[in-house]
Amino acid sequence: MTVEKNAPLWQGAVWVAKQDDVPWHELEGKTVAITGATGLIGKTLVYSLLAHNELVDDPARHVRVLALVRNVERAKSLFGEGGDVTFLHWDASDPSAEGHPSADFVVHCANMTDSASFIERPVEVIETTTNGARSMLEYARRVGARVLVLSTMEVYGQYKSEDPIAEDQGGFLDAMSVRNSYPEAKRLDEALVAAYASEFGTPAVVARLAQTFGPGVAYDDRRVFAEFARDCVEGKDITLLTTGKKRNMYLSTSDAATGLLTVLAKGVPGRAYNVANDDTICSIREMAQQVADRFGDGRTHVEVKVDAEAAKRFRKGDLLRLDTTAVRSLGWLPKVGLMDMYASMIDQWKHDGKGC
Repeated sequence: MTVEKNAPLWQGAVWVAKQDDVPWHELEGKTVAITGATGLIGKTLVYSLLAHNELVDDPARHVRVLALVRNVERAKSLFGEGGDVTFLHWDASDPSAEGHPSADFVVHCANMTDSASFIERPVEVIETTTNGARSMLEYARRVGARVLVLSTMEVYGQYKSEDPIAEDQGGFLDAMSVRNSYPEAKRLDEALVAAYASEFGTPAVVARLAQTFGPGVAYDDRRVFAEFARDCVEGKDITLLTTGKKRNMYLSTSDAATGLLTVLAKGVPGRAYNVANDDTICSIREMAQQVADRFGDGRTHVEVKVDAEAAKRFRKGDLLRLDTTAVRSLGWLPKVGLMDMYASMIDQWKHDGKGC
């Protein structure tokens, strides 16, 4: 283990490991394969499983991890060598999983989530998204594993109602808009999950995540939540490139980990589950102001400079409120608020010497 024990990223993992509502008994003594294990959600899951192992005395209860990654050396630098992690090279652009060891559970986290890539590299986004999911579903079918495929709230498209949107509802998504390369590809991923569950009996499920962040987000991340925090750390003003009216829900990396492990172990095959924190819903403008007030030390102000070209990067629609009844019925509840998500992300940056 190479992460420092006082790092917010590791402390968040320990918090996850101590949550009694996670069905640890279903995971103990089993092997979990995780794609994208060096990405934000993937590494949060790996660290959380390793933290769980440190809290149990019996090695037979340890959760073994297969970390499927593009860069094995980078993964080793994050998680160390030996112990309960095995590293395997896997690339969603060439996703054959032939010959990989067996696993009891699979979590497919590998995704291209940079919104600029949706416009700049839409073909690669579609290919890597769908090829990766198909590869992991086929692997799970072959070895008899339960598989969880991560999806996104963006599959709902433009939803007109202000009521919470359940998993069997949806709005319009323009397939001819290049920006929609990602949500359209994730819709196909979800269709593949349903198809494998129906045709082959593969115990496959989907988690539709709200935008997720916390410790482990890269300092140079280009998404707006990171830009807001970075502006505060650097003493700059926050500049909105849209009116900021769009209202979203969010999710902490820690709550994502507990939610994903719950859906992985207890989700009904062929179903999708919204995973979000109902208490975080706010407009982009409101979030920017909250971040400036909390972390800007009086130096950061919010200004609006609408840029129609830059706005093409962002999801259309003014409101997307997810109904989390289904995932809550599995025993899951989110516990980390929006400003606490920001605080832990910024604390990790400072721990790493970023922006100081």
